[in-house]
Amino acid sequence: MRIATGILSRVFGLFWFVFGLNGLFHFFPIPAPADESAYFMQALARSGYALPMIYGTEVAAGLMLLLGGWKPLALLVLAPITANIVLYDAVLNPSGLGLGIAVALIHAFLLWRSRAAYAPLLQCQC
Repeated sequence: MRIATGILSRVFGLFWFVFGLNGLFHFFPIPAPADESAYFMQALARSGYALPMIYGTEVAAGLMLLLGGWKPLALLVLAPITANIVLYDAVLNPSGLGLGIAVALIHAFLLWRSRAAYAPLLQCQC
């Protein structure tokens, strides 16, 4: 199981790294969003910082997963992005919900396998 988890985390890291780079440099086409979701994406793009920050975070966290040394940190950093992908698909792009759920399930599995690293974060220091 440990080897499978290592392979899955590297593949997951490659996913984030490649799609983050694509968001920054557009080396393969991204389908145009549907009407409602287009407004959301335009708002992010017009802010001037949101999309580059999101894609840069994806690249950095993907690289951390690929290198393997910072897997728990990378998974924590990617958690809000994964949640946003699922919510975006559920509310604005239902046709993409399958991919969003697949990403969330892989992410949840990898978080679960790294749960020992998060134990100190969940202890009260009262």
